[in-house]
Amino acid sequence: MNEGTKERLKKLNTALINNLETNLGVKVFQDSVSEDEFKNELKGVYHYIIFETGGMRRADEKHFTLLQDVLVRFYAENVDDVDGAQIDIISTLESIGYSFVDSVKSAIQKGQEDAYVDEIEFNFTRSLKYVRC
Repeated sequence: MNEGTKERLKKLNTALINNLETNLGVKVFQDSVSEDEFKNELKGVYHYIIFETGGMRRADEKHFTLLQDVLVRFYAENVDDVDGAQIDIISTLESIGYSFVDSVKSAIQKGQEDAYVDEIEFNFTRSLKYVRC
């Protein structure tokens, strides 16, 4: 049931990963980054994106459309134009069907060091048609 909707979810996830990696030149992970990935793939540098899909809610009673929340977190170490990257992330995802809601920018301390990493959390939604039983 709803195989088309499930396939759309997979395509949206793949498009998110491929477009952000291509347009921003950063590695994109779903849900988390393992310690091995951080050490080996990222070589211990905070410059990547993690996305998580969230809950769904009804968007339209008549047309059987759901909205799903998508959280995108961008971590940037030694990036001069974080605000420019913010615009690039928004425009990249909106170009493939995601709707930007808002973003929050902060800095997190890097371990016990006197160094900080920029973090931007983006909230997006995406829409899905489904068949009601």
